[in-house]
Amino acid sequence: MAKILIAGGTGLIGSKLIKKLKQKKYEVVLLSTRRDLPLSSDIHYWNPGKNEFPQIDLSGIQACFNLCGAPVFDKPFTAKRRQELINSRILPLEFLDRQFEIAGLTLPQLISASAIGIYPYICLNEVNEDSTTGNGFIPDLVKVWEAAANGFKTAAGISVLRIGIVLSETGGFLSQLAKPIRYFAGTVPGDGKQVISWIHVDDLTDLMIWMMEHRINGTFNAVAPQPATLRDITRSTAKALKRPLLLPDIPVRVLNLIFGDERTRILMSSQPVSSKKIEHIGFTFRFTDPDIAIQQLLKG
Repeated sequence: MAKILIAGGTGLIGSKLIKKLKQKKYEVVLLSTRRDLPLSSDIHYWNPGKNEFPQIDLSGIQACFNLCGAPVFDKPFTAKRRQELINSRILPLEFLDRQFEIAGLTLPQLISASAIGIYPYICLNEVNEDSTTGNGFIPDLVKVWEAAANGFKTAAGISVLRIGIVLSETGGFLSQLAKPIRYFAGTVPGDGKQVISWIHVDDLTDLMIWMMEHRINGTFNAVAPQPATLRDITRSTAKALKRPLLLPDIPVRVLNLIFGDERTRILMSSQPVSSKKIEHIGFTFRFTDPDIAIQQLLKG
């Protein structure tokens, strides 16, 4: 039974990924910075910032999924928070690379999360993996994140996934969007014309496992083939919940007051991102229509 290492796997992506890997009979070893988790033979506490690493055998690891990174939108972008966002992405990769180096081992494959935030905030045309990257804190954050992944010296193969907006029934973007709609307080930030490049959590985790099993290396966009506007996604959510959208759109000036300039730029981002590269090498998406994906996730 192949042993898979997951760094930072307690969020909505990692939880789903672990479940699917175990269903496929992989042995999963989880590294987490959460002290509240019950430690066991497959759950281990680590702290890259304090050089704390558990006593585990790395020799049998066949692949590592790196999902480390503090949430971007949770807190205002103070200088301290910006550094936390950087450190939470860079330090785990550097620290884990050092552990394999100390052990004198090669990691067969690293599959590391990245984000479509590397592209310009506003993209007038579809962008792909070879497109010009953006300027600003978020694009710069993703650039150093990817540099750390691609600089993982002990990995024989490296895959970087630029993940879009993940649609999940257990949290994240869709849950935040659905919450006010359930209470008849749903509205659209800005004019609703922002293009959202999304992916169903099942497609994302299937893609990650597929890349591992096929030993796919390189940088790939992890987005569904059919982007949608924020207004369309909001309408689909309201339809799935059988709720009307009664309130007017939220003007940008109000968003600035609530979230500040930088986080408002994220809300107003419009990024039509291409999935053609990963499709051309053989991956097939199950969910390509955002309306169907949202209906499936919110049907319960």
